[in-house]
Amino acid sequence: MDAALLDALDLPGVFPARQERSRAVVLALVEAGLDLLRDRSFDALSIADLCAAAGVTTGSFYARFESKEAFLHAVQQLVVAESLRDMEARLRPERYAGLSLSAFLDRLAANAVRWRRRHEGFIRASLRAAQADVGAWSPMRELGREQVERVLPIILGLLGPAAGPGAADGVRFAFQILFGTLNNMTLVDPGPFGIHDAATPRLLAEAMARLIEAEAARG
Repeated sequence: MDAALLDALDLPGVFPARQERSRAVVLALVEAGLDLLRDRSFDALSIADLCAAAGVTTGSFYARFESKEAFLHAVQQLVVAESLRDMEARLRPERYAGLSLSAFLDRLAANAVRWRRRHEGFIRASLRAAQADVGAWSPMRELGREQVERVLPIILGLLGPAAGPGAADGVRFAFQILFGTLNNMTLVDPGPFGIHDAATPRLLAEAMARLIEAEAARG
């Protein structure tokens, strides 16, 4: 994560960071928050611990964030901005020309699981916040929708002209299964498989491929 992403930060309760030092403090707090949330809940994350991990004072925190909730919203927006930037560079149809559907979905599922592992605690905190405030998940939902719209033409291109009219809905529903499964694994980890199991990316990719191919084959 870098300072360029802070230009997209525009939220109530988040005060502008225009000077280089101020921007460095915001990034340090965000990185520390993502790290600490790997092994503790958002409720258990104290501002004092966050500031200690970031190497800043609590006064520096409150100079930039009105509250802990405003901080979580800022982390969401920055993670989304970083992910969108990555998608723009990575999800270009020409990069996958000649690849099989299964090979593409293998890569996609592996990246999705890797991203979840990296941001597991933050995603769990966002999901729990959404139980009290449905709007708390909106940035993550929009990120998912953007990913689907970027991936859709790639998959339809890999399926070729023989794909039936149901192919697009098959792709969208396959992603709904992907996101829903990963959210459930992250929030409650019901088993038998979780995001840290080596087989999870492969099983997700295979399930998506079967659904997409079945819908594409419908007349």
